[in-house]
Amino acid sequence: MDEKTTRYTNRVVSHPTDAFMAFIAENGQTFEQAAAARQDASGDHNQRETPLFAQSIARWAEKKQKG
Repeated sequence: MDEKTTRYTNRVVSHPTDAFMAFIAENGQTFEQAAAARQDASGDHNQRETPLFAQSIARWAEKKQKG
């Protein structure tokens, strides 16, 4: 980390609704299975999208510095 570098932290907390719990039960999944699948999907998404988001932030910062 230095004056030209920053760290981006993304945290998500999810709480299941009764409707969601009913949906996963109706589809033969446990909450633990659904949570693990969601975690995998979120991790995959973040691995692909975070570098693009960082590039977007960098472009904005460079444009702002130039005036």
